[in-house]
Amino acid sequence: MPGQSVSTIGIEMPQDFSVKPYEAIKNRLIGKKDTHSDSWDEFAFAWNAVAYRFRSCTEHDEAFTESIRRHGKTLPPSERYVQERALFCFFVTGVSTIESLCYGLFAIGSMLDAQNFLFVTPDDRRNVSPEETTDKFGTVFPRENITATLKRMTKMHDYQDWKVMRNILSHRSTPGRLIFRGGDRDGDVLWGETILIDENTTISRRRWLAKMVSDLLDAADVFTAARFV
Repeated sequence: MPGQSVSTIGIEMPQDFSVKPYEAIKNRLIGKKDTHSDSWDEFAFAWNAVAYRFRSCTEHDEAFTESIRRHGKTLPPSERYVQERALFCFFVTGVSTIESLCYGLFAIGSMLDAQNFLFVTPDDRRNVSPEETTDKFGTVFPRENITATLKRMTKMHDYQDWKVMRNILSHRSTPGRLIFRGGDRDGDVLWGETILIDENTTISRRRWLAKMVSDLLDAADVFTAARFV
């Protein structure tokens, strides 16, 4: 798993985390620490969270996949707990990675246009979401690639499914497992109504997350390079 270290939190990141644009954006904005202290603080805290959450998501992906490979999909209670814990943490930290990154982008927008990207009250900060960040960038910076990338992400089936599952796990329930016996699907295991439990359950979603985070960071790198000189 280990790749390059990030200076924000001083730990090595997984190889599929885009360290270069992540670091470039942070270094480019550090000069705003004195002139835009409130927005800078929110940005810095969010940027730390992006790295922490992504690495955590990666570790839960690896833990779940290792359990599936060693113990399979139908389990005794103790190993079922290990897999359920890994799935819960995987979905929660994955969505949190996206939300933290979008919060950081909102803080960047606030440094450029404090009237539209409000960071005045606790309610302002609580109201920031990927969708709110996308709407604000669409209003203030409609022609930028970062805006197009945000719009693409929030409309993606992968993002919507991940968010739905995070909300179910965090606020409502732990899905059961439906085990198929006989027929074309013999041996398949569904978690909830739609998620197939196998070696690719978290790997495929982690692959999407890494690509989406990379696309957002690349677009934000270009955007900040043009706006902060």
